[in-house]
Formats: sequence, structure tokens, C-alpha cells
Amino acid sequence: MMAASILPAILVFILIFMESQITALIVSKKERMLVKGTGFHLDLLIIVVVGGVSALFGLPWLSAATVRSVTHTNALTVMSKAVAPGDKPRIQEVKEQRVTGFLVAVLVGLSIVIGEVLRQIPLAVLFGIFLYMGVMSLNGIQLTERLILLLMPPKPSAYLMHLFTVIQLTCLSLLWVVMATAAALAFPFMLLLTIPVRMLLLPRLFNCRELQSFS
Repeated sequence: MMAASILPAILVFILIFMESQITALIVSKKERMLVKGTGFHLDLLIIVVVGGVSALFGLPWLSAATVRSVTHTNALTVMSKAVAPGDKPRIQEVKEQRVTGFLVAVLVGLSIVIGEVLRQIPLAVLFGIFLYMGVMSLNGIQLTERLILLLMPPKPSAYLMHLFTVIQLTCLSLLWVVMATAAALAFPFMLLLTIPVRMLLLPRLFNCRELQSFS
């Protein structure tokens, strides 16, 4: 029985690792100018250790919580106020701290004992909060910006960027289809298949400079 758990364990490892790394890449973009970048390595170590201990006692695993993490970072981001007409506000700084993250963890723990109070919140309100967090977390993500550019008048110089966006959107759609069907257990393996696409297919279509600017 223990040997049979190897395959599910590998799938869970892939999911948690990829979610943590993707979240770290989104949050620690160069534009944010984060100083405490090594904190992400510490977070990954804590997730691994606590995840192993939780598995022994049947407790839920930790994850990076992409939407919540991106929304939290956006809330701590200070945008420049002195902006020239026609220019977009730029990131001035990010208030890097762990107080709000700690408070969120405490409140999540308290949800166990205040379940009766939380049940009084209408589901429509909860769905509205989740929808707002999801939409707001899309701000600043390069894929979202490039998808918006697809709806704008085309420019000859933007052809390669649109091609990259279409390929990325196709991969994302395939992952969503797999996740929404009975083959959802194979989602981690499908996620790994995007690595050959990135390493073998894309270099044939784009040069290194273009890949760095689009990624």
C-alpha cells in the first residue's frame, strides 16, 4: 500500500511545487523591485516541512494560494502619483512585511471555532469577494496585458508577440480542458508537457531576446 502512494505523492508534489514557483515568479517581478527575495525560498522550505508533517496526521497541505498572494502583494504596492499625461502609474515601492500574512493565517485558524458566525455570511457575498480578488489579481500579469493587446488594432511589429500569446493561450486552454474532465488526475503530467513546448518549440519560433521580453 505504501508503494502505491508514490504516484499520487508525485502528482501532489508537482502541483504544489509548480503553484509555489509560479506564484513566486508573478509576485517577484522586476517591476516590483522587491528586496527580500530570499523569503520565497524560506516559504518553500516551510511548505515542504509542514506539508510532510501534515500528511502524517491527515491534515490539509499548505499551498502558495496564488490569487490571495497576488492580491496581497498588489495591496502592499505603492504606485507613483506624479505621472505625466498619457503615462501609466509606475510601481514606486512594495511595503514588504509579514504582519498581514501572519494575521491572515491566524484568522484562517480561527475559522475553525467561529464556523457558526461565518455561516451567517451570504454565499453571494463570498462569491463576490472571490470574484473581485480573482479579477484584481489579473492586474500586472503580462499574459492579461497581451490578451488585451489582441483586441486592439494590429501593428506589424506585434505579430510575434501575438503568436506567442496564442500559443500560451492554447496551452492554457488544454490544461483547463484536462482539469475540467475525468482526466483531471493527469493534470500535473500535462503541466510537465509544457516544458518541452518551452524548450523545443518556442526557440524555433522566437529568438532568446524575444522569449525574454514575452515571458
